[in-house]
This record gives sequence, C-alpha cells and structure tokens, in this order.
Amino acid sequence: MQIQLLQRPTNQQLDQLMALWLDGNLHAHPFVKADYWRKQAPAVRTALTQAQLIVAQTAPTEPFCGFLGLQGCYIAGLFVAPAAQQQGVGSALLTAAKARQPKLQLAVYVANRKAVAFYHHSGFQVHQQSVDKATRQPEYTMRWHR
Repeated sequence: MQIQLLQRPTNQQLDQLMALWLDGNLHAHPFVKADYWRKQAPAVRTALTQAQLIVAQTAPTEPFCGFLGLQGCYIAGLFVAPAAQQQGVGSALLTAAKARQPKLQLAVYVANRKAVAFYHHSGFQVHQQSVDKATRQPEYTMRWHR
C-alpha cells in the first residue's frame, strides 16, 4: 500500500475521492438522511481542493482505497473503501497525518461507534460532546497530540 500527499487533484481523482466520501458517509451514518450527504457534495468537492489530501492506493495505477482530508490540524474526514477496511488503511492514513501535525482534532458522531472506537484505539481522547446543528446528531470532538 502507498500513502502519499495528493497535490492538485485532477477532476478524475476528485471523482474518486467524492465516490469514497459519499459511499463512506452513507454506510457509516445510516442515522442521517442520505439526501443530506448528497446536498453537501458540491461544497465538499470544493473543500477537497483546499485541504491537504493524504491518499492510499494499493498500487500506483489502482484507484484510491482511502483518503484523509486535513485542514491545518483538523481532520475533516477519513474514508476507506469497504473492500479495504480492516486492512490497516485508516491507521496508515492517521499515521501520515500524525507525522505532519503535532496535534490533531476531529468531530465524529457518537452513533458511529466503529469510528469512535477506531479513534480511541489510535490515541484520540474525547474533548467535548455537542450536537451537530446541521444533522441534529450528538458528536464528539476528539483530540490527539504527541
């Protein structure tokens, strides 16, 4: 598996990232209406062009199997293709982000128990709990530091 920083993604690469983003959100958040994610897609596509994108591929010619979007020290999202889950892709992406930043923060829905457990296992601690105004879902702010 290759982990690298994606500089200036092409439209085709953005299409791949957006497919991972939408599929990941639909599967991980069944408690949020699917239409919500679809409506967010244009803004997310724009945000991806402005974020640091750390991507995972099984081989240079293969499509991305995962990515992490970093905005400063904030992890805006971490997505792994269903076929690549439980194979260390998410951990490798987090390791790359940790190498770039001494502190990291993210928001995760409380109901997304697999993600909460993954972040706990990766050294993140719950800093606070609030409610996401857009979805009205409880979420944790989690932090990690060296």
